[in-house]
Amino acid sequence: MEVVVASGKGGTGKTFVASNLAYWLASRGMKVVAADCDVEAPDLVLALGGCSKVLYSKEITESKKAEVNRELCVRCGRCVEVCSFYAIELDDEGYPVIKDFLCDGCGACALACPARAIVLREVPTGKIVRCVSSVGLQVITGDLEVGGRNSGHLVYEVKEEARRVLREMEGEHLVVDSAPGIGCPVISSLSGADRLIIVVEPTRQSLQGAKRLLEVASHFGVKTYALVNKAGLGGSLGVDIGKMLGVEVISSIPYDIKVVEAYAKTTPLLAYASESPAAKALLKAFDRLAEVEGL
Repeated sequence: MEVVVASGKGGTGKTFVASNLAYWLASRGMKVVAADCDVEAPDLVLALGGCSKVLYSKEITESKKAEVNRELCVRCGRCVEVCSFYAIELDDEGYPVIKDFLCDGCGACALACPARAIVLREVPTGKIVRCVSSVGLQVITGDLEVGGRNSGHLVYEVKEEARRVLREMEGEHLVVDSAPGIGCPVISSLSGADRLIIVVEPTRQSLQGAKRLLEVASHFGVKTYALVNKAGLGGSLGVDIGKMLGVEVISSIPYDIKVVEAYAKTTPLLAYASESPAAKALLKAFDRLAEVEGL
């Protein structure tokens, strides 16, 4: 089963939930692969004890950037006019200069250029790393180039690699740590998934983000559960989160200092403090998931 852990906003604790879910499944004797699809800020392997052994690392080249041939350029400025990303400016001589960090590689400038002076060159999108974490889990991590674009493409490659590794292992479950929000990397994370766990805080911003994420999930027909994290922190909204979202809340995790300690020691909470209040609430969530999904 492919389970995606996501959130409508950052900082809700999705990596915390994803890492402990993967650890819990493995502790029950199941073959599990964990995939970090938050490619702009990957930290799943850290939450799983850090990387003890890198099995391989490969570069992904899925991005393109515009490049100007000054010998062919007629300095008409048409490329500047059509660029929606403000990635082209004219120098003192009237020649277009591409700002790589803004260029999306869409190709509009190349199509508009009457002299065919602009071409698209391939550039690295990021890399995929397969490693074994310190708690023995196989982790596939995507790491986007600094300032890079096309994160959705990289997430797709990460998931394909994770699925390949899962088949190679004859494994049973893939746990995906998604990026926050509802953008391209989240859409790529949800594509082909079996289940979604939305991690939500009892705050208005988090609830609104969760509602938007549910709309995306419904498009893919992904069965969804909610898990409330940091329950009770900062007071109560006085709303039934499950009723508001229209999905089952499988558990509410209280704010617990042991979670902070586990993160500082780069150890899953279930391995660090299995009797803590947060750990017990996590186990309740995973037991409920196992009950309804037959894990």
